Amino acid sequence: MKWNRIGLESLTFPEPKKYTKEYLSNLEITNINLDEINELSTTKLEDFMPKEAKGLGKDFTSYVEEYYNSGISLHVPRNMKVEKPIILDFLMDDENPMVIDRNILVLEPNSEITVVINYKTKTQGHCFHNGLTKVYAKENSLVNIIKIQNLNDKSHNFDSNLAIIEGEGNINWVSIELGGNITGSNFTTILNGDASQGNLSSIYLGDGDRKLDLGYSMIHKGRKSNSNIETKGVLMDDSKKVFRGNLIFKKGARTSKGVEGEYVILLDPAVKSDSIPGLFCEEDDVSGEHAASAGQIDKDKLFYLMSRGLSEREAKKLIIQAAFRPVVDKIPSEELRNSINTEIERRIINE
Repeated sequence: MKWNRIGLESLTFPEPKKYTKEYLSNLEITNINLDEINELSTTKLEDFMPKEAKGLGKDFTSYVEEYYNSGISLHVPRNMKVEKPIILDFLMDDENPMVIDRNILVLEPNSEITVVINYKTKTQGHCFHNGLTKVYAKENSLVNIIKIQNLNDKSHNFDSNLAIIEGEGNINWVSIELGGNITGSNFTTILNGDASQGNLSSIYLGDGDRKLDLGYSMIHKGRKSNSNIETKGVLMDDSKKVFRGNLIFKKGARTSKGVEGEYVILLDPAVKSDSIPGLFCEEDDVSGEHAASAGQIDKDKLFYLMSRGLSEREAKKLIIQAAFRPVVDKIPSEELRNSINTEIERRIINE
């Protein structure tokens, strides 16, 4: 595997290992019908998703399908609204350095669920994560999926996320990318039904020699479907990032609307930031908007804060936290929000 834009010359998948830690909490959903778990667990990607949804690529998704060592399969019945978020907390260490998680969620009409998946390390050694999350949200259902990645600086992180949304269904993705030496992350949402909605809010922080390859796609098929991609990032030191944001309007997606934007703050001259927004249309009566900006912190804002007695690093920290806060606040756990804010503060203050 080779990604030239972030300087990844080669990647060899490691020999699979077991993951033996407990990772599931807040699973107070004893009324959920799990009769279809076995069927869902044997569903292959090619049977579940149309050809447009490839995630990071067949090498990555096939590896998960064959070797997954963790994950959940959930079938939420019609009209069920799960009040508390389901939390998957993956902690990698020297004894469990590998997470290969395969997660499948099927929501019947008029159901709701929130899932938080947290990846972190408790070791200075190399860890490896490769994940695959598949979502099928039927009519008028709502699914919120929050992914938080804070692996150590030696680890590799790869994650494919794929969803099909039917009529008036809604998916809200939240992606927090803070760690890992190499990260490849893909979110592909197929808005299949009329008036379906897809939203993706993400933040990333690149420091050291961290490399990030981020690919986000909203594929409109249903009429009056709506999508929004909002990404905010910070790059410092010698980090590299490529962002690929795609709005794709298929034939039949009349009066649909998609918006995407990426905004990145560059703190050092050696960073490399590539932004590749894409807009593809097979239908005339649609609206697509994309924007991308990259630059240094606003000098007037910096001067104002420093004139109030803050150091330059403290002022930068406040500006960056203010930019990230709308996304961090979407996480339904105060403990996780606090840990993210603490990590961002540590990294910015110690730049």
